[in-house]
Amino acid sequence: MSIINQHIKHWLARLEIKAAATPWADRHAAHHRNTRRAVVEICAVIREQLPLMGFDPALAVSLQRGEQAAVELAAIPDSENLWAADAAITRSDQQDDGATATIIAAPVAPMATHFRDGSEPDLAHASLAELFAFCFPQGERALRREALARA
Repeated sequence: MSIINQHIKHWLARLEIKAAATPWADRHAAHHRNTRRAVVEICAVIREQLPLMGFDPALAVSLQRGEQAAVELAAIPDSENLWAADAAITRSDQQDDGATATIIAAPVAPMATHFRDGSEPDLAHASLAELFAFCFPQGERALRREALARA
């Protein structure tokens, strides 16, 4: 192991100790920002995929959540340093042994099954989970594989 790797491991260990001592409000804020970032990313990929499938993303009302989340993050302002700090704060909370993937895959799986028969979502009322299941029917399988691999 190189000296750099040892330094990185020590640095990460110090960050994890620091994160464990982080006040609840700071941890909550870090999780909230991480959730906002995820919503922005999910909306972006759905927004890219819908036109490829022949749908106008402007009709997907739930994609406005991504725009709202992006505005919220821009107001912080979000930065790489803040991302790193949030990752350090929330790192210990992410040891869930695949539970998160299972929780996400559970509601998406029946939606994806529904859309396999050629059904289309009502874009004006579809949730982000429904849009994801419609745009990425293979996504629920990947989430299940990830959950099984961690088990």
